[in-house]
Amino acid sequence: MNVFELLYSDDPQVVFAFWVGLSVTVTAVVLLAAIIVLRKLALRRERNHLRATRRWKQVLGEAMRAAPVAVPSLPDRDMSGFVDAWNELHEAPGGSDNSGMLQLAWEVGLAPKLEKMAAHGNFHDRVMAIIALGHLRSASSFERIQGLIDDPSPIISISAARALMRIDPVRAVQRVVPQIVARQDWVDGGIAQFLNEAGPEVVRRELSSATLRANDDVAPRMVRFLAGVSPEAAAPVLRRILAEPHDEHLVSTCLQVVADPADIDKVRPLLAHERWHVRMHAAVAIGRLGGPGDIAVLLPLLADAQWWVRYRTAQALQQLCGGDSARLAQLREGQPDRFARDILTQVMAEQALAAAA
Repeated sequence: MNVFELLYSDDPQVVFAFWVGLSVTVTAVVLLAAIIVLRKLALRRERNHLRATRRWKQVLGEAMRAAPVAVPSLPDRDMSGFVDAWNELHEAPGGSDNSGMLQLAWEVGLAPKLEKMAAHGNFHDRVMAIIALGHLRSASSFERIQGLIDDPSPIISISAARALMRIDPVRAVQRVVPQIVARQDWVDGGIAQFLNEAGPEVVRRELSSATLRANDDVAPRMVRFLAGVSPEAAAPVLRRILAEPHDEHLVSTCLQVVADPADIDKVRPLLAHERWHVRMHAAVAIGRLGGPGDIAVLLPLLADAQWWVRYRTAQALQQLCGGDSARLAQLREGQPDRFARDILTQVMAEQALAAAA
């Protein structure tokens, strides 16, 4: 049966099947052609991007050493390649705040171009443009970026926060710290990075206040950021939290980061806490901050019902004894509880293995 017979068949089902088959075939051909065209366009964009990246990386590299006499124009088609080269060189040693690169950026009118890309580019280009604006440290861009800190995307919003902290950390910290409290989707490592870049002098006041105002669900995260940026600023905050009744997770977090030996009086009572993980972290903190006089305080925990409490207590005793195996053996022989003796034996064996290695 040829095409004409199918087309002019008396059976409507045959005619219908013919047109369906023809439509599917034409659609498949059109889709294949579209895929080929889109693939060629993507390859062309990629080639242009790599060409622009190489070109501007060379120009920017020369600017880092000595500003060029003639700066080439920066067309829109080169923007993605320029931004990649700009960000890469700024992350390299000696790239931050390089006067030659800043001069070149001013001559090509970089700030408005980046602001346009950050507002209207595709996702990748927006993120790269925001990062680039942070490296540029253009005060005029602060207001444009500030609105992006509320973006639903955690990547765009945290990139905007870091850029703001680079441009004007004193001004930005009042806007960024409340977002740290509110944005649970921000990556902790990214937050710690821009807080440390800003420095403790800039962030500790706002961070301390926010930590004390935060509820017990959010406060543990804030405590870690504060202790990571400034242990000195964290000390009074930790002291206050440990002196008050709080959620055991928050208390445990404070015990993990407390670093001031003067606060050991706030730690000792927690050795008798009803939750075992609080007792465990309290024992670790005593081992880190205490002295030989705290050995007697820790000994009862060697008979704790929880293995981890016994184990961390034995390790804390090892620290307080300065690794003196004879002293640990003496403590072991004085324990009436079998589990206490067993855990000290294990820690002593681990110490011997570590010494042999």
